Amino acid sequence: MMNIFISVVSHGHGDLIRELDVLSKLNQSFNVIIKNNIADETLESYARDNKIEFINSEYNLGFGENNNKIYSHVINNYIFSELDLFIVINPDVYVDVETIIELSERMNESRSNIAGINLYIDREYIEYDNSIRKFPGFLDFTSSILGFGNSTIIDKSSVLEPTYVDWVAGSFIAFTMGNYNKLGGFDEHYFMYCEDIDICYRSKNLGSPVIFFPDIRAVHLAKHANRTLFSKHFKWHIESAVRFLLKKYFMIGI
Repeated sequence: MMNIFISVVSHGHGDLIRELDVLSKLNQSFNVIIKNNIADETLESYARDNKIEFINSEYNLGFGENNNKIYSHVINNYIFSELDLFIVINPDVYVDVETIIELSERMNESRSNIAGINLYIDREYIEYDNSIRKFPGFLDFTSSILGFGNSTIIDKSSVLEPTYVDWVAGSFIAFTMGNYNKLGGFDEHYFMYCEDIDICYRSKNLGSPVIFFPDIRAVHLAKHANRTLFSKHFKWHIESAVRFLLKKYFMIGI
């Protein structure tokens, strides 16, 4: 079986990680690496008790840079092949070992280099998480940021078979190790927001579009940060949107 590396970045999610207790189970079959982005003693003890690798340095980094640090840790400490998997998972995602194994088998069968699964926001698998979308343009970003809706969201109820999509949310993205390396990981110029759009966009441009498996399911207990006007999250969102649009339309920043 291929090696599977699970990348998890915690922004003070120690209590949630302990409550869900997903990572201790995944670590029995895969290589889970947690990186702290802020000091959190509860998470450090959880990792130690469950023999989970724990990176407790370089705080206050962006989403992409944190995951790149974990990838660097993997390549410096493990023997791996280009077809092994590097899976980025949010701390608030509830997923089991069997789901990860099925994903790895399906990616191998379809020779996919980047993939997403069907995320729901409830444990009964009734309400979809809007985790697959089309690449946004200027008007799409403007409408979404101002709260007028988002036309890029793909209706999951209409997707019944494995399908190529533009991008999947960074709450769960699976890469082959080779593809992550080829992409140079996440673009660290994005501090927060749009890193997932960007890396999927670059992967597609290099010949590896994202495949979405609608029948492979997990739960994302999402709590979105406050993006009210003039908040820091609003500012980060604007900056990230502008950067992606410059890349998409003018090839700036590639």
